[in-house]
Amino acid sequence: MEVFKVLPIFALLSLVFAIIAADTGSNPPHYSSLRVMAEAAIEDCYEDAAESVKVQITDESFDEIVKGSRTNLSRNAKCLRYCIMRKNGLLNEDNSIDRENILQIFQIIHPQIEKDFPLDVIQKCSREMDKQADNCECAFVASSCILRELQVDGVTDI
Repeated sequence: MEVFKVLPIFALLSLVFAIIAADTGSNPPHYSSLRVMAEAAIEDCYEDAAESVKVQITDESFDEIVKGSRTNLSRNAKCLRYCIMRKNGLLNEDNSIDRENILQIFQIIHPQIEKDFPLDVIQKCSREMDKQADNCECAFVASSCILRELQVDGVTDI
């Protein structure tokens, strides 16, 4: 994989899957880089299919994601997560999970996990996503479901 593709994936993983599990009270060393990436992700991102509500980034919503918040996210943080996932190819045009890109990420961060497990997780989480009409809620459900399923299986270093 080319370097320019690998670096955004690792930055994306840091943001979307909130690898910083606890709020230490200070910003992580990669905070500024992640902020730049998040700002780029919202440039042409809208909450709705009609493109009537443009997603904005706030310090609070960005911090919620970067510092490890996984539940009870603000609306803005959910929408920010949606934009990041879309911009980085984790969601398709129809807001379904991009199986190939997710599988590539799993192979990079957890090569020990058998391929069938992430496929099962993706299928289960896709069914949960199908119940969501709202783009931001859809992305929140996807990421929450994936994290929950991984933790149930004992994968906690995410």
